[in-house]
Amino acid sequence: MKHYELESLLKSFLLFFILMLSLYLLLEWQSYKEQHRQLDRTIYSEMQIFSYKPLSGEFDVSFVPHEENIQSTKEIHKEELDPYALFDIPGSKSYLMKVSLVQKKYQERLGVLKEKIYSHVSLYIFFILVIAVLLAYYALYPFKKALQVNEEFVRDILHDINTPLSSLLVNLNILKRRFGNDRGFDRMANNVETIENLQSNLKSFLHRQPQVCEKFSLYTILHGRIEYFSVLYPSVSFLIEMDKSIMLNTNHEAFVRIIDNLLSNAGKYNKKNGKVQIAVEEDILQIEDTGIGIKNTDRVFERYYKEGERALGIGLHVVKKLTEELDIDISLESRLGKGTKVFLNLSEVID
Repeated sequence: MKHYELESLLKSFLLFFILMLSLYLLLEWQSYKEQHRQLDRTIYSEMQIFSYKPLSGEFDVSFVPHEENIQSTKEIHKEELDPYALFDIPGSKSYLMKVSLVQKKYQERLGVLKEKIYSHVSLYIFFILVIAVLLAYYALYPFKKALQVNEEFVRDILHDINTPLSSLLVNLNILKRRFGNDRGFDRMANNVETIENLQSNLKSFLHRQPQVCEKFSLYTILHGRIEYFSVLYPSVSFLIEMDKSIMLNTNHEAFVRIIDNLLSNAGKYNKKNGKVQIAVEEDILQIEDTGIGIKNTDRVFERYYKEGERALGIGLHVVKKLTEELDIDISLESRLGKGTKVFLNLSEVID
């Protein structure tokens, strides 16, 4: 089960479980209060029988003056330490019989009731747990099937796009050999590579990439990708300032995917005659642009989140996914209308 599927299942389970548990506990509390009242009524009946024929040693008897504010009652009084009830004495108008139950014995009988309730609660909570899991899985099953259909569709598209892409590359190389190098051919080659990059993003979106570490120059990677994006975005200036001797030891393909997505965004959402500045300070790779900025920086790495119509909403999600796999911390700062600055902590991958 994938991470987002597990998260959805867990949230749905908690929702169902909390709702059903709350309803059950409310009903159980009402049941407990009713059983508590029934226990008091039972004890009162026993006290009443005892007042007629005091055989049991469970109750204590005393007599209290029959005053206006003290009357015989049909229920137990619990305002004192020991619960008691008052009964009329035949032939006497001056005194009332007070039959009381020691608090300890009252709590023992109440404890039996609570133990019964607790045993029921434990059993029913287990059933609620099982039912909540089944309901959560059942509720998410259609969405899971829809996601599977979506991923199968994307896989089919990726498979079908390989043939025309390969044909384009072969024919483009034939044209280059026949007519020589031309800027138009270079732009066509860059566009084909852009499609390949999108294809790679979709593959990263669907699958976890195998991590094979290798050593390579950070400057060489950045310089090569800057040359590529300079052709795609000729109105944007790409500037790089860093130590050329920095070497990385990580997965080459995944790291290039990260850089391509970040530089693509920096060029695509930049202003005319804007800049993209790349630097490395204290193992932190910084990519800063003068673009339109990001409104919700806390949501920018979410899957399918986008702030413009030109985006698919998976680029930065793929970046986040790949940086986590490569053990690279990523963060960003952005101001609307001013630009965005991305930070990649390379301390764990610098050789």
